[in-house]
Amino acid sequence: MLKVYASGAARSQRVKWACEEVGAPYQVVELEWPPMANPGYLEINPAGTVPAIVDGAVTLTESLAICEYVSRTYGDGSLVLNRDETGYYEYLELAQFGEGTLQPTLAWARRFAPYSKEIADHARDAWVTRLGFLEQRLDDGRAFVTAGRLTVADITIGFTLTLASHIGRMGELLPPVVADYRDRLRARPAYKRAYGLA
Repeated sequence: MLKVYASGAARSQRVKWACEEVGAPYQVVELEWPPMANPGYLEINPAGTVPAIVDGAVTLTESLAICEYVSRTYGDGSLVLNRDETGYYEYLELAQFGEGTLQPTLAWARRFAPYSKEIADHARDAWVTRLGFLEQRLDDGRAFVTAGRLTVADITIGFTLTLASHIGRMGELLPPVVADYRDRLRARPAYKRAYGLA
């Protein structure tokens, strides 16, 4: 059984959500915060972060890579696109957008904004600008950001949009089409199970 190392509402939520979407059997090992302080955890993940998974001989420590592994190993691969599929690079970009472009603004808001109005304003403005990119993608009425189906791109973006509701007023800045998208993702049975809402 897949072992998922988690700590609260960290990026391990993405992994649990992907597992629930494909029906992967998994066991959560909940760690105290900070994860790196837990005895023996650095042997599993030398970076000391969560998530991490151990599945037999496979150990992975990056949430997007783990979600892809889960989709390909326990599902039919539908949460990811193959390189020969139309829209592969769009999918790849959007999967990384959630983590690499959208989420850092929340980190700025959470960690540094309390110490500087300038940083708070910059974080808010960057968040709104980056949400504008997402709004343009969704403005045509599509249910998912790419491929016409739920993918890891939606999971990573959806996680970030959920996280925003816990960081100051960032969650209140979502344009209506983005808020609707977030709410559709939150209504999925797999999402509810992963977040303990079902």
